[in-house]
Amino acid sequence: MPTKFIKLGFEDNVLCEQSFRNIILNRVPVGFQLGINLNYYRGLHVSCIEKLEVKVDGEKIPEHLICFCINGKKFTLSQLKDLYAEFWGIKNTARLEIYNSGLSAGEHDVELTLELRSPYMRFAPRIYGAIDGSARKRMTLVG
Repeated sequence: MPTKFIKLGFEDNVLCEQSFRNIILNRVPVGFQLGINLNYYRGLHVSCIEKLEVKVDGEKIPEHLICFCINGKKFTLSQLKDLYAEFWGIKNTARLEIYNSGLSAGEHDVELTLELRSPYMRFAPRIYGAIDGSARKRMTLVG
């Protein structure tokens, strides 16, 4: 049975531990940030993101609390499908800002579901190969 996704290696490189920290405003945590990388062999337009979900300690973060930051710009997840001009290069780390009042210090189980459409693998009109860029990692919140 054929698979829907191409699942590439390098899953350990997807979630960036050094960027996992709370976002502080006036000495109060308002959320946390997390850097993410592509584990694909070439860059993609941001509009190729089909699904992006984050779970921390088994709890799914609501979409409206997540901002996707790339190339010095911030976007809501609902805007991603229209970002044909924004390119996510393989050497560029995107940042997720999640405004959920922050996380407690210590270790957390972080799970990213990242499903991408590959415009380089077109099989028929509007039918493309799919890439599973998902990752899961036990991470320690910095500072």
